[in-house]
Amino acid sequence: MSYDPVIRQYLNAINGITIEFCNAEDFVVSLKKEGITLEAINCEKPTIRVRRGNRVYFTYRGIPQMNELWPFLNALVRVSNNVVHLDEKEMEMAKVIRGNVKLFVTPDCTKCPLAAELLYQLPIVNDNVDLEVIDVNDYPDLAKKFRVMSVPKIVLNDKAEIPGSFPPHILLKMMAKSSS
Repeated sequence: MSYDPVIRQYLNAINGITIEFCNAEDFVVSLKKEGITLEAINCEKPTIRVRRGNRVYFTYRGIPQMNELWPFLNALVRVSNNVVHLDEKEMEMAKVIRGNVKLFVTPDCTKCPLAAELLYQLPIVNDNVDLEVIDVNDYPDLAKKFRVMSVPKIVLNDKAEIPGSFPPHILLKMMAKSSS
């Protein structure tokens, strides 16, 4: 199944971002259009980094596909337009979180997109968040290092481990508490 028609629709709402990529040429070529800058970087495994200006919003380690494609495309739209869908209380908790946030996912995980949709919004509202979404199929070494036995799994500042299948307000509350 080709995702090209859907990606073309999303491209109408994406503008003013830079996508740095490595070993992901086949995927990023589908994102080529005026207003999106594509820059090749050096690395060993598939990596996609999204910037607007000098600010890196998130890094996707792997190639977004299947269940992870939609949250990734939604994140590109959100970063492009500086839009989030968090209620007031979620916004307050999101602004408290500090440091590196790793979200471990797989393309066929059914709960991962919900966690990804939430976490992709954190760097938009909080400059103190460095988000990495990591496909454990492409990065088994990181999955082993952080003892990923199931996905979604969130690791905050390489210490706090949080299962990612909780409702958004619970996840944010656990992350905010772990940040302090």
